[in-house]
Amino acid sequence: MSKHEARNIKILVFGLGNPGRQDDGLGPEVISRLEKAKLPGLTLEADYQLQVEDALLFSEQQLVVVVDALKSGKKPCVFKKIKPVEDSSFTTHHLSPEALLYLTQVLYEKNPEVWLLGIRGYRFSLGEKLSQKARGNFEEAYRFLVKLLKAVISSGQPSAIIDFLSATSSRGEKNGAKEKRAAGS
Repeated sequence: MSKHEARNIKILVFGLGNPGRQDDGLGPEVISRLEKAKLPGLTLEADYQLQVEDALLFSEQQLVVVVDALKSGKKPCVFKKIKPVEDSSFTTHHLSPEALLYLTQVLYEKNPEVWLLGIRGYRFSLGEKLSQKARGNFEEAYRFLVKLLKAVISSGQPSAIIDFLSATSSRGEKNGAKEKRAAGS
């Protein structure tokens, strides 16, 4: 198999956020850039927030990467595995990735691997441009994500993420811990 051929793996990258609220649009911006990159085998989606209906889309994947803006934190981006959490407080307008993964398991008896890529934002008021600081964080997060996706696609296994993260941490590349997500994300 050539370096550029995709193995048979179903990967969803889901960008969350509102592009009309400055840095809250970081998730959809990643999707826009990935559409131009044309990596093989990806399903790309962007929306303001996760909905109950997205459990079906999650159930059809082996790997899901949710990309969202962070309102706080010292790191340009963080990457963490999502674990299912029963959330009885959700409404029809907002659902956490953890609660959506739980619903995916309950409704469809599927358990895709789900990760969150959080990108640090700074401005969340009305406006369509990313702040300069967020743009720099976006570029770093995007390079990280593309390398990660290429590693997973070439291996054909979601578990390749662990090997990729081990390799990047041993080289001293940045990877972070849990941070606060942007409001409405």
